[in-house]
Amino acid sequence: MKKKVRSKMGASVAFSRAAVASDVRSYFVDNSGKRWRWVVDNRMRDYGDIDYERRVIRINHAMHKRERESLIDTLFHEELHRLFPSLGERAICAMTRILLPTLSRQYRSWLYSRIRQR
Repeated sequence: MKKKVRSKMGASVAFSRAAVASDVRSYFVDNSGKRWRWVVDNRMRDYGDIDYERRVIRINHAMHKRERESLIDTLFHEELHRLFPSLGERAICAMTRILLPTLSRQYRSWLYSRIRQR
């Protein structure tokens, strides 16, 4: 069964291969040796979402600009989903709210670098 999580609003929709491959911003390998992709997809309805099966984290950068929502909040929120896949949306939202003010400049910079234009 495919596990997908949506972030902040709307229903998650299935990924199309074209959407995933359209604007891959970065790759990284996690501690278990799995390769993850960070993708900017301005066509999606949510601020961000994660696909555990394909190991893809998608961010809607245009929506953040339009709605004036904090980008770092969504980047960190999706990273928490990746790190804690068994936690639900409520728990991740609470963790984001509590931990976001404690993030170092270095970690924030790492998160922003995940979606920076190459």
